[in-house]
Amino acid sequence: MDAEFAGEVPPPTTTEPLCLKCHQYEGTLYSRSQLVCRNCFSKFISAKCVKQVGIIGKDIRNPGSGSGAESQKKKYVLGLSLGVSSSALVHLLNENVEYQLAKGRTAPFELIVVHIDPSCLYCSSDNDRGGELVEATLDRYRKRYSRFDFRLVPVSDVLNLGTVDWSTLPCSTDEAAEKGQKKPDTKQQLRELFQRLPSSTSRADILRLFTRHLLISEARQNECHALLLGHTTTALAELTLSETAKGRGFSLPWQVNDGPVAVVGYQKRDKPATTTVQIYHPLRDLLRKELVVYASELTTPSLVADLAISIPNHAASSSQQPAPVVSHKDLSIEEVMFRYFAEVEENYPSVVANVARTTGKLVRILDRHGGEEEGVVGGGNGSSEKRERCGLCSLPLDEQGDERWRGELGDDEVHQKGGGKGRICYGCERSLRG
Repeated sequence: MDAEFAGEVPPPTTTEPLCLKCHQYEGTLYSRSQLVCRNCFSKFISAKCVKQVGIIGKDIRNPGSGSGAESQKKKYVLGLSLGVSSSALVHLLNENVEYQLAKGRTAPFELIVVHIDPSCLYCSSDNDRGGELVEATLDRYRKRYSRFDFRLVPVSDVLNLGTVDWSTLPCSTDEAAEKGQKKPDTKQQLRELFQRLPSSTSRADILRLFTRHLLISEARQNECHALLLGHTTTALAELTLSETAKGRGFSLPWQVNDGPVAVVGYQKRDKPATTTVQIYHPLRDLLRKELVVYASELTTPSLVADLAISIPNHAASSSQQPAPVVSHKDLSIEEVMFRYFAEVEENYPSVVANVARTTGKLVRILDRHGGEEEGVVGGGNGSSEKRERCGLCSLPLDEQGDERWRGELGDDEVHQKGGGKGRICYGCERSLRG
């Protein structure tokens, strides 16, 4: 009677195999080759995420300038793709806040959840059905996680950013003005830009870069202390191989590792301004398949059933299993890697973890003053001493590597032609020109 009053439920009597962790309840799920119960599996997922959130909090010590509890409260932006991983991250952070509040403590952080909507790339100006579906889905998120601020940002807003050197792209925003024509709206400009890209890999790559720029912009505009991304171990392994295949292997430490990342502003071409943004991956110690199980079976109501959406041309990561290949013609490198690691993590999860962990050991090259590229300079005066950055992805240029791997493309055509145009890395050059 006392146990029931305390809310404790005695373990059921069963002949089924018991959980290898608690040895009390029936083991129904596998966690890293161990048969565990639903409760232990859920605790494992939460612990991995909370550990990373704690690391972020230690990295960003005393962010406020005031006094009292408010000066200690942190503010984050979370990138929501509407896929399983980023949705699970929102759920886990919400649970963490509720736990802290139940203990009588203040909320440890404020969270702005931002979804970058690419539907304008696939819908005509008079048919915005995709945007309506996304807005309806975000309303369900707002209802379920009312303590967080959910925002929808169209990908066309990237054309208003000064962190991209638009002179490096095939469709400049000033092109219409130069021809004396009426300037089209931003959505039409972006559609025309993507139509000029040579392949599906190029379109997927540029869309990912634009999404990253917009999320960083939201973090800067809202004066947030960090940008949180829902990349799992599986997603980081996919990113490692896909970026290497596209010619950006040099930049992997800046894309995969946690920490400060430089952002260059090109409003003044003769003197670009550089600032930094902290980027973290709280789910980096979890496999995607583990989050799929957690989101579909261990959340109430089920995340997958309650929030799942179906929008044409949505990111492949929102699917639990890769769809069968009908034609390889329009298959991007990202989709190839997604399909490959979906099979590998099912049969050989340690291989996925090894790829991500090995990449995580790569060290960012230091600048000539001994500080990190992100502008943490241990002396000296100017940005002229720092490594030049790509005008599109904002990652450091690998001068020797770009020349070595450029092959038949020859010298950077945009840079050769002059006219004040900036430079782009080999990976972006391939995406723009094929």
